[in-house]
Amino acid sequence: MKAVLRWYLIIFGIADILIALAHILIGPSTIIGANTPNATLDGDVRFSMVLFLAYGIACLWAARDLDRHAGLIHLLMLIFFLGGVVRLLTVAYVGWPHWFYIAMIAVELATPLIYSALLQKVTGRSIRADLTELTRQPTHSPTPTSATH
Repeated sequence: MKAVLRWYLIIFGIADILIALAHILIGPSTIIGANTPNATLDGDVRFSMVLFLAYGIACLWAARDLDRHAGLIHLLMLIFFLGGVVRLLTVAYVGWPHWFYIAMIAVELATPLIYSALLQKVTGRSIRADLTELTRQPTHSPTPTSATH
């Protein structure tokens, strides 16, 4: 199960990176069902995709050690979940998007719930414990100083 979760996170991170790069390099014309944007929307989409690129890179980095980076992974899943919740604002304010983005809402809401629950089973630790560990500062023992004059 740990290997499956690791590979899922790797594939997930690569997909995020590829999506971000497409939006950055090609622009908003990669958005399914969207009209031609103006310069403001174009710039906003490209800017946001830099953050999504960083998100994908963080997923790849965290996949190296699920036990050690479980807190970060849970945080990344929470962020992805919140992205799905925010898409629901579009539904509330503007209406339903293209069917592809309706499917994405389902993916963005379900993936984090399923992945975090499975990761919790694999690590044997609660999500709260992993998130708490993520926020702890490492303790450094004082290094002895040499008195040289």
